[in-house]
This record gives sequence, C-alpha cells and structure tokens, in this order.
Amino acid sequence: MSHVSRQGLRRYQRGSAVAEYTIVVLFLVLVLMANPDAIPKLIQSLKEAYSSFVYALSVSWI
Repeated sequence: MSHVSRQGLRRYQRGSAVAEYTIVVLFLVLVLMANPDAIPKLIQSLKEAYSSFVYALSVSWI
C-alpha cells in the first residue's frame, strides 16, 4: 500500500467518523426536543444504577 493510499484511507475514515458523530448528535437533539424531561430521567436512572453497583460491591466484600 503506498503512502498516498494510506493518507486517502485516513481521510475517508475521518470523514466517516464526522458523519457518524453528526447523525448521533442530531438524533440526541431530536430526542431531547421530543421529550424535554429525558435528562432528569437519565440522571435518575444513572443514580439508581450506581447505587445498585455500590450495593453489589459492598455485599461482595462480606
């Protein structure tokens, strides 16, 4: 593989990553616009998951 083709491949991969990132960000914006209380629900879910994780760790040390 020549140096030029490696460079072209990297450029293509970088462009693909930007396109994927843009799609994910647009999807998240649409979800937040459709359901504005999604962030408080997400925060609550993360708190519950973390408390379950901490409980599981504390029980495993017994």
